[in-house]
Amino acid sequence: MSRPVYDPDRTRKIVHLVEGSANPRAAKTSRGVLKYSPNESVGLIDSTNVGKTAQQLFGCGGDAPTLASIGEFHRAGIEPDTLVVGVTPVGGRLPDSMRRHVLEALESGIDVWSGMHLFLSHDHECRVAAEQGGASIWDVRKPPEDLPVGFGHMVNSKSYCLLMVGTDCALGKMTAGLEVQLAAQRAGMTAEFVSTGQTGMMITGWGHPIDAIPGDFMAGCVERDCLKVDGNCDVIIVEGQGSLIHPGYSPVTLGLMHGAMPDGMIMCHQPGRACISNREHVKIPKLSVLAELYLHQLQHLKPSKFVGVCLNTYGLDEQDAMDAVKAAEDDMQLPATDPCRFGCERVIESVNAHRASIGK
Repeated sequence: MSRPVYDPDRTRKIVHLVEGSANPRAAKTSRGVLKYSPNESVGLIDSTNVGKTAQQLFGCGGDAPTLASIGEFHRAGIEPDTLVVGVTPVGGRLPDSMRRHVLEALESGIDVWSGMHLFLSHDHECRVAAEQGGASIWDVRKPPEDLPVGFGHMVNSKSYCLLMVGTDCALGKMTAGLEVQLAAQRAGMTAEFVSTGQTGMMITGWGHPIDAIPGDFMAGCVERDCLKVDGNCDVIIVEGQGSLIHPGYSPVTLGLMHGAMPDGMIMCHQPGRACISNREHVKIPKLSVLAELYLHQLQHLKPSKFVGVCLNTYGLDEQDAMDAVKAAEDDMQLPATDPCRFGCERVIESVNAHRASIGK
């Protein structure tokens, strides 16, 4: 059950365990893997949505079917080799309704990838099932043993480093970063995406689960990942986490900032959010006000600049989405977009203009 090596030359056949939670918000991990992973998603497990496709449930994933169990996939002639636990259950423990699917997968030789804070590889029943089936468990949030302390080496980065930051957690910083990467590549740039969360790591196969890293080593882990690709690409895009004004997750955000030492940042926001999720006493200020706070935190380490705004306008109609984009542009005096809805070519133009101005 050693941590599996993510082989870019191997295309895995993934089935997503989303029992009772087959929707983009509850199963964010599955949605991200469905939309952006180079691996093939062959189906979903959810007994409450049998017969529906991934496209119908998540807006991506095409005709991948939803069935009730691993056995149903075998009977349908579909042979997955990897099961992704697509949700993070409250409390981090697998409910019985999901646990039986994990055990069935392991017993039949199917590897299991889990992003939960509680590790399946520490679960005796799961370990036995994996050993009997010859399967492996990848606990994506399990930190490596060799944890570095940050030194600030990215202050002299050769590649242009771009960090996604935001007003709150869970508003699409990973999605925005991946869309920016794709747009940069379409524009002829080489761009690497540095994953800092479990979903991004399942997509790219590498990175560090920053919210599971002890505080002293957060910046060091991000720094090490950035240095791994620095000088080998035009742009390094670092996946953002949390927010500087989040009472619970601000340390993670600051660790990313100090580890990446970004040349540029992109502000991410979901229009309509007036306060931090589940912490209504913390109001979200204007984007330009929050931007100044981010810049102030970096000013004594490395000059940085905001180069664009990426909004998550999910749930808004077309006109309201365009109005939100215009409001963000007026506030920040920068190009703004919903990258999934309107593309991000103007944001890429802004990135390139800043790159040229600093000689990168």
